[in-house]
Amino acid sequence: MKTTHQLKSLLFITLLALVSCMNNDVYNPDSKPDNEPDNGNITDLTIPSDFLWSTTAEVAVHVSIGNNTVHTYTISIYPQGADEGSLPVAIGTASSNHPYNKEITLPASDTIVTVTQTLHYTDGSQMTLECNVPIVNKKVTLHLGESDNTIMSTRTPSITTRSDNDLKDWDKAKELTADITKINKDEKYKVSAGNMVNLNDNINIMEGGLIYIAGILNISEKNAFQNHKNAKFIILSKEQSGGEAAGSIQCLGDFTVKDEFEIENYGTMTVSGTLTIKNGGEIDNYGCLHAKRIELDGNGKDDSPLEIKERGYVFTETMWMQKATLEIEKNSLLEIEETLEFKNDCEIEGDDDGKWAVVKLTNATVINSRNNKIPNIENRVFIVCDHNNGKKPENIHLEDNARWGNTKAAANAGVKTTGSDCAPAYNPEEGGTPEEPDKDKEYTLGQYTYAFEDLWPNFGDYDMNDIVLVTEARLKVTGNYVTQATLKCKLAAIGASKRIAAAVQLDELIAGDINGIQYDTSNNFTENMFKTNANGTEQGQNLAVIPLFDHAHAFAGYTGTPIVGTYKNAEFNPKAFTVTIHFKENSVEESKLTLDKLNFFITCNATQGKRMEIHQINGKATDLFDTSTIGGVVASPNTPFRAKGNFCWIMRIPGEFSFPLEGNNLRQSFENFELWITNPDYDWYNHPFPDKVK
Repeated sequence: MKTTHQLKSLLFITLLALVSCMNNDVYNPDSKPDNEPDNGNITDLTIPSDFLWSTTAEVAVHVSIGNNTVHTYTISIYPQGADEGSLPVAIGTASSNHPYNKEITLPASDTIVTVTQTLHYTDGSQMTLECNVPIVNKKVTLHLGESDNTIMSTRTPSITTRSDNDLKDWDKAKELTADITKINKDEKYKVSAGNMVNLNDNINIMEGGLIYIAGILNISEKNAFQNHKNAKFIILSKEQSGGEAAGSIQCLGDFTVKDEFEIENYGTMTVSGTLTIKNGGEIDNYGCLHAKRIELDGNGKDDSPLEIKERGYVFTETMWMQKATLEIEKNSLLEIEETLEFKNDCEIEGDDDGKWAVVKLTNATVINSRNNKIPNIENRVFIVCDHNNGKKPENIHLEDNARWGNTKAAANAGVKTTGSDCAPAYNPEEGGTPEEPDKDKEYTLGQYTYAFEDLWPNFGDYDMNDIVLVTEARLKVTGNYVTQATLKCKLAAIGASKRIAAAVQLDELIAGDINGIQYDTSNNFTENMFKTNANGTEQGQNLAVIPLFDHAHAFAGYTGTPIVGTYKNAEFNPKAFTVTIHFKENSVEESKLTLDKLNFFITCNATQGKRMEIHQINGKATDLFDTSTIGGVVASPNTPFRAKGNFCWIMRIPGEFSFPLEGNNLRQSFENFELWITNPDYDWYNHPFPDKVK
């Protein structure tokens, strides 16, 4: 009986183990809670045969220039989220007859690029224009120049109405006098053309109360008037009133528009102090508004506290916005003499078709008190700012045709407003003699992390941390030829217990294209593994192979081969180093040195001569690759770095990669990693589980 019982228990345990194994072997995306790590293995995934394990995409950029200019401009392209002061990822020229065309490599998840247009003048000044352009179907198309100002949408534009219904009671309104202290619900008063009235300091305007102003209404600096919701001032134009001049409000001190009080201004309004609009107050400005300071406190409400209507004009020394949207229609002008300050989730929004709305910042500094909310300028708004040569401040976002540039840029683009009886026209002049664009240029191929598995030709554990190498290639170019490449690198982790060496093969350059190689560190090579030519390239190679280091641990300052940098709290100081490659004159065309033609690879426990190598999935082995080492799970001798099931050993990831800690694979470390297999634009690397990555 005892033996039978033991056999039954053993059989039951065996069945439980089999069921457990079956559950673990089959990947079921529904088996885990939302936002929880996926505990499956990478090799459990089904990878399509055409999946390239690529986080980047080729984007075709086309920038054309209007016909009304003879200038040749410098065009620079920046990736999404580029830091202030960073280099462009592409740079070239454009004129009316020769548009700028370039294919560039960008993170596949990017949805916009930033384009700048610059032109230098003989007096040392320059024209600067900046805008963001959407990436649509992996294409960027932008037209710059004067004709851009007259592009119209195919949709029927909206027509601004001017409160004709409100004016119907103008004739019936009672005449306002200084002794009136209360305007009852829905009562209507007026200041007739030619009259001047001092508003009672303590007047109480009830709900729906209305004052028409065709003459002059003075509001003292001591005013303490109260209003209820839907109370309103309407300042009339001379056409509306039939008078010799437009109506006018003169505020002799500060003035606050609040609590759903509304002003419609078709005439003029002047505030000697601070004009504050808050708590649902609103000004619709069709005419001219002047204030020493304007504060727009939207408090997150949907309505815009200030709307500058078509041909409207607003002038202020300073403007402050908090949780507010400023709407500004085409052919209108906002002049801010000193400071524009954003605080918390603000927008300046123009029309989405027709002529430009112009915001002119006269030598102003834009202060961005954003509290993690980036101010947004969208649609056809042209920000004219001569401060800092028209360079846009960091962390202000341009969207849907919005532009930022200096006066020369506005002139080149044909930006202008027509003005009105009370408003100046904006019609900038270029001035100065332009120079031809500089033939010397410098740009970056972007920052990318190369994350390696070291167990080739067998499957690794896919923590992608055996070698983590952060790189940025910067190119200096004269004419169409690269003169220098600077590789700014950082060895961020060594999650392997092997002696690992690294190098980069320039897939379209031969060793003879290189003049010399410089290193800013002295301990790159301690093992004498790379035998080099006089110019620093590796011997025995037809293509140019640039050694980086031959013992990762020794290079990082470690004795032996311990696993370092891949545990949560273990101290590790990443090893930063720079390799500068000098090319022979007129030997390296730009097209031969792109991101995809930088072939970073590693080799493990190698000595001089033939060796094993680990490259990207479609990477080209060097001439010293030992084909006899092919085996394991390699799919085919013709594709030695593609594993069975279409898996890889190296990944190139945008930016500085937060790689998995020891004991965690990619699926366990990043939210919905497997979605990337069917959606190559998914930026899974930006969605880590914090406790699973370094």
